[in-house]
Amino acid sequence: MDLGELNDATDTDAAATVRGWADVDPWVDALVAARPYASVADLLNRGRSLAGAWGAAELDAALAHHPRIGERATDASSAREQSSMRTAADEVAGAIADGNAEYERRFGRVFLVRAAGRSPEELLAELERRLGNEPSVEEAEAAAALADIALHRIRATFSVPQLTTHVLDATSGVPAAGVALVLSTVDGDVVATGATDDDGRASLGPDVLGRGDHVLRFETGAYFAAAGVPTFHPFVTVAFSVAGTGHLHVPLLLSPFAYSTYRGS
Repeated sequence: MDLGELNDATDTDAAATVRGWADVDPWVDALVAARPYASVADLLNRGRSLAGAWGAAELDAALAHHPRIGERATDASSAREQSSMRTAADEVAGAIADGNAEYERRFGRVFLVRAAGRSPEELLAELERRLGNEPSVEEAEAAAALADIALHRIRATFSVPQLTTHVLDATSGVPAAGVALVLSTVDGDVVATGATDDDGRASLGPDVLGRGDHVLRFETGAYFAAAGVPTFHPFVTVAFSVAGTGHLHVPLLLSPFAYSTYRGS
């Protein structure tokens, strides 16, 4: 879907789309009423702000038809997000089913967690951890999980990658265009490739990255070679950890003999 389609849709059609992100009536109504959005980032910020006050009422509404982790999902979003469960070992799937039942006995609602980007083992570990929560603490965690899922679904709807970068050539004070990029896990599995545009910017990867450590490699040697500038670094790698589904910005300030980076926004 294009953001313009959401902005131009009737209230009824827009609400149907938004309800697929989270079935919480006041949140749906507020997001529909706030159109048009100038960017997906504006939509995400609005959705995040409105979800900040979610609690038991919103959980009960959203979970009325929500599938359990490991059960066959009837809606496309849940089925896609839980796709890793198709390869779950029997003992892991069984432990999750037992944990789901215990969770519902203890807290009176379905266990809710963002499944996208998590392995069956990670889902089981999160379920077991949260079973130890006090009810008030778990209510807050479940509400945060509901918001996490909603924001993930917004990014997925508009195919917004989780990771962006911006490379600035400090020697010339201009963006570094055409820098080749490789995003991979620390084990060397390539997640995505790309290159910076004329503004030195790039978006990489899927709408959500798996939890854990990743490496972003900048082919700075080739960039400087093309400009006829000697450099000490044939390439630059930036390692970082993914702990959730929030936007990750990894900028690079570059010169032939030094570079710096930081967690951007």
